[in-house]
Amino acid sequence: MPDDTSSVPDDLVELQLAARSAQRAAETFSAEIAAQAREKFPDPEQWLERLCWPADPPAGGLQDGPATSLWPQELVEKLTRLREEAVAALRLAGAHPAFDEARTAGNYPKFLTALHKRITEAEAEAA
Repeated sequence: MPDDTSSVPDDLVELQLAARSAQRAAETFSAEIAAQAREKFPDPEQWLERLCWPADPPAGGLQDGPATSLWPQELVEKLTRLREEAVAALRLAGAHPAFDEARTAGNYPKFLTALHKRITEAEAEAA
């Protein structure tokens, strides 16, 4: 495999970019909620409020709280959906036949280097 990036399929680059975008969407959503909680409850003693926000802390403390999440159901569902979309996008990108072809040809490390270079270039162009 040549060292240039032309050997990396365009559709694989697109899949990788979509997977990265989906990951960022889930991370951004979670970080936004956390930032809002830090802004609303800035004192170190308000850690429980930050943890539970935007819901109210359980009356008896965490022991009386639900076992799965302290967030309201609609936020849990949105974050779950975003994470599932990210996982699906990563699986789709990882199943691309170009990976197996590179392994079979014995040039997998060079292929990964070229792939990462193409992804970096594509993200720089988009910015």
